Amino acid sequence: MERIIEELPAKPFLAGEDGVSMSLAGAQEKLPVALLPDGRMGIPINGAPSTHILKPDVRRRLWGSVQNEALCMTLADRCGLKTAGVTTGRAGERSYLLVTRYDRVRRDGRWLRVHQEDFCQTLGKPPAAKYERNRSGVRGPRLADMFRVVNDHLTAADRMRLLDAVVFNVLICNTDAHAKNYSDLLTGRSASLAPLYDLMCAAAWENVTKNLSQTIAGKNRGDHVKGRHWRRMADECGFNRTMILRRIEMVAERVRRELSEAVGAVRAMPGGDHPLLGEFAAAIEARCRTVVLNLAHVEADIANDEPEGPEPPSYVF
Repeated sequence: MERIIEELPAKPFLAGEDGVSMSLAGAQEKLPVALLPDGRMGIPINGAPSTHILKPDVRRRLWGSVQNEALCMTLADRCGLKTAGVTTGRAGERSYLLVTRYDRVRRDGRWLRVHQEDFCQTLGKPPAAKYERNRSGVRGPRLADMFRVVNDHLTAADRMRLLDAVVFNVLICNTDAHAKNYSDLLTGRSASLAPLYDLMCAAAWENVTKNLSQTIAGKNRGDHVKGRHWRRMADECGFNRTMILRRIEMVAERVRRELSEAVGAVRAMPGGDHPLLGEFAAAIEARCRTVVLNLAHVEADIANDEPEGPEPPSYVF
């Protein structure tokens, strides 16, 4: 396993191995694997479905990426958000995150694929336009566009789940919550918002953009989003202004309450602790305080808003 992980940059998805044919979107190195009934890990071949996604540590660019994502995913789950299951592990000197695939179902002893579409696909946008502001020549999905999809095709419960996910991503400093990191699960009978995945805190890394993937009423920095911006977003996306501010406070309170336990849970995983884990948690705590304090700013002229940071993103996960 350590050898396979070391070879991933030059040999993504085991390209060229006999019978292996697979692909996964995204810039991070990752490997589809299957957990076998006896606990062993295998590589699916000849069209067999994977059951998990293995994401090795990104030691040079994103030090601590495994524990970072494990923390954010565990925190989301503890806060009641529907989230893909995760754990960590080690292969020699390398650590990795192991993510349970939610787009799989086991029937009659066989694993079957469940169709999903990310929000770029649903809205007919090319993958390069996954950020609202990008250099593809096509404006990416806005929050209002994403909520329109949910309003037209999903349920009221999914609508609130998406709202909580948007708020949660701002609170954890996740600047890579682009439209391809939100998806719908489609079956022959219904559609529903997929569990959350690819959650990370960008605040502790200097080489990662601090700009949000979708703006909040035109603001693209989480620390600069005031109560007035959330209220304008409520108008754009069809929510009650008072309700949305209360919802943000509620989610922020839950995040702060669960943060310590989430850190402990990650430290107890097989992949172990990391020197930056405490910094990731401190950044999330600080963002929660700032977001709640900023909710008091509900009336001001747009011209007095703080300047936004540079965009588009300088680096993405």
